[in-house]
Amino acid sequence: MVSMELDEIDRKILRILQENATTPYSEISKEVGISKATVHKRVRRMREEGIIRWTRVIVDPAAVGKKLKAFVGISTAPGSCPRVIDELKKKPEVLEIHEMAGEHDILLKVVVENTDQLNVLLHEIDRIDGVTGSRTCVVLKTEKETTVISL
Repeated sequence: MVSMELDEIDRKILRILQENATTPYSEISKEVGISKATVHKRVRRMREEGIIRWTRVIVDPAAVGKKLKAFVGISTAPGSCPRVIDELKKKPEVLEIHEMAGEHDILLKVVVENTDQLNVLLHEIDRIDGVTGSRTCVVLKTEKETTVISL
């Protein structure tokens, strides 16, 4: 759990980095009004505290042939949720895994090439020990998808 307090400068740095994680510290320092070394120290501290979890390139799935996105709700047998999650983590098509309260125990976001590949994945999921059922919703169009957190 994060315990660090963020001041307005930290928030400005985070806003800039969320928009473009490759922004040079020299550019951030000019925009925020602190030295490049101070920007570096603050970013390092936010990484150590777990506020900045990682820096990655976000690939457009459709551009690499993964044109079908779906959300899969999974129901599990009592006590089997952690084991099921461990198995789901091994599947590269699974982008997100959320343990849920409500109709399903687990909600997945998956990206695959087509309906045939989705069908194969769903059968694999159904065979995981502890899975008692699933419900799939195929995404027709994404209107908004972001990783930017409002600060």
